[in-house]
Amino acid sequence: MDDKWFKAQQKRAGITADAIANLIGRDRSVVSKILSGKQRMTLEWARAFATALSVDVATVLEKSGYDAPDVTRQLAPGFSESDAVAWVPGHGEGHQVPQIAKAFGGGRPGVDVWRVKSQAMALSGFLAGDFMLVDTHEAERVKAGDTVIAQIYSRSTATTVLRRFEPPVLVAASADPAEGRVNMVDHVNVVIRGKVIASWRV
Repeated sequence: MDDKWFKAQQKRAGITADAIANLIGRDRSVVSKILSGKQRMTLEWARAFATALSVDVATVLEKSGYDAPDVTRQLAPGFSESDAVAWVPGHGEGHQVPQIAKAFGGGRPGVDVWRVKSQAMALSGFLAGDFMLVDTHEAERVKAGDTVIAQIYSRSTATTVLRRFEPPVLVAASADPAEGRVNMVDHVNVVIRGKVIASWRV
């Protein structure tokens, strides 16, 4: 267990052990045991840590000493690995972000704060670290030009992407040629999960 790496990531993400404990649905003492190596990291908990720390699951598993390299390789980041993640309160953001979200129409069920993790939509003004308000009720009513959160399913994994909807496809707005791929929305392998209704930078 590389506890120094985890502590550095917590500091970078501005998130407490209590917030991580809430994500994994356990007491804070379990997080302490995981980080000290007294409790073995599970795949489910690794996913929660990855979300909380805004890093990929494969890295969390590797740094925790997870001893199933085939699983770690399968979860290694690939094309557009998690362009955005649901926001989890951290140090210094706990009160400000919900207040801003509420001013934009948040604070109601199905309208959630997300955080940008990639540069996939940088040319449209969405930079890594930005906050977004995502309305899941609008998933079925998106129009051409809307920025959306979608999931791309491949075998047993789902990749969350931030894209612009240009019917019938999703496109990136990035200078990176690797992001040039388009994805056809078929509601089976590529599914729109919500519409971005606001964004801001702190």
